[in-house]
Amino acid sequence: MITEQMILECYNQFREGDLGYVPNGMNINSARMTMHWLDCMINTHRSFNRSGSLMQYRVILERIEQDYGSRVAREAALSQMQYQEEHNRQAHMMILNRFINI
Repeated sequence: MITEQMILECYNQFREGDLGYVPNGMNINSARMTMHWLDCMINTHRSFNRSGSLMQYRVILERIEQDYGSRVAREAALSQMQYQEEHNRQAHMMILNRFINI
């Protein structure tokens, strides 16, 4: 199970440029996917075509807003919205909308 602590560790190491970091207890493939997802959300603003958990979206978008500002958090949320709409993930869309409508 991926924990909030693992997600925060990945996020912090991503910001430090350590894209190969794997938190203790996290599967290496999950860590790689998380790093790629962070790159899509923060740098390229492309959809990663991945759902992730509600906790992951909340934690990451809150940290993006805190560290990069509301404009980048909005762009990150917008980049993930189409995938969530296509799969009718209402709870995910609610979280994304919190950052889109700021």
